[in-house]
Amino acid sequence: MKNDKHLRVVLAAACCVVQLFSVEAFGQVQKFQSSWEQSSWKMEAGPRSCALTHDIPRFGQVRFEQHSGKRLNFSLHVNLPPVRDQDARVYAEAPPWKFPSESYPLGDFRLQHGKTPLRLPRDQALRIYYELEQGMQPVITFSDWGDSRDEVQVALMPVRFREVLPEFLACTAGLLYLDFEPIAEQTVYFVTNSDRLSRTTRRALEDVARKYRKKGDIRIVLGGHADERGASEYNMRLSNRRAKMVSRYLHSRGVPETAIELRSFGETEPQNPESGQDAWARNRRVTIWLAERG
Repeated sequence: MKNDKHLRVVLAAACCVVQLFSVEAFGQVQKFQSSWEQSSWKMEAGPRSCALTHDIPRFGQVRFEQHSGKRLNFSLHVNLPPVRDQDARVYAEAPPWKFPSESYPLGDFRLQHGKTPLRLPRDQALRIYYELEQGMQPVITFSDWGDSRDEVQVALMPVRFREVLPEFLACTAGLLYLDFEPIAEQTVYFVTNSDRLSRTTRRALEDVARKYRKKGDIRIVLGGHADERGASEYNMRLSNRRAKMVSRYLHSRGVPETAIELRSFGETEPQNPESGQDAWARNRRVTIWLAERG
């Protein structure tokens, strides 16, 4: 009996030593997440953007965001920015109320110094989006920003995610959709009821042509636009003439016609949705997108 009691004391002491050694050697886990009661997802709509946000108490916020003419992206915003770049891992786990418990990796990424240390493009953003839609809990994990001894886990609660999805999807449905991922974007402007290229516009197009000659195998997509004044049919033709004028100038500067694509939007995609001289001046334009061939 005495031997059994002595053995239990020794084992308990050994466990304490192991636990102390583990904390000292490997650190602890700092987990940040919203509670069930606090968890919420909010929709934010701008003139040309839609965002789905989730606050993480004492840490920051995550955002799914889509701008007109761009694809969905995911970003992590923090209250206290990291002091250095470092690796991070994202995985999905079942929340405590979901059975059976499971977890699987979603990818390895790099955290950058600054208030927005993590930005993910469309494919990775959609992966996280779908996990939340299925009721899973994505977790971003990395070493702490102090001495790197602790592991930090930032969990995205799926609670109330589905509730706001219809509103978010209705918002994104109204945005300009592009069937490609731009690698660069530039805009040139026109005077009222004109497709003539100003001196400033010509200089900007010279720069676009230089970029093409330097990079080579890329697409140049031109989107013509008009302001709201006039008949919609006329504005569509005017936006097409503007895009064609830009195309001809780029071709004269060495860009082959096969590399240029024209799209016309008329008055349907204003850069500034207000009415007035300042807004109209922003909306008389051609948007120049550079994209990889695919």
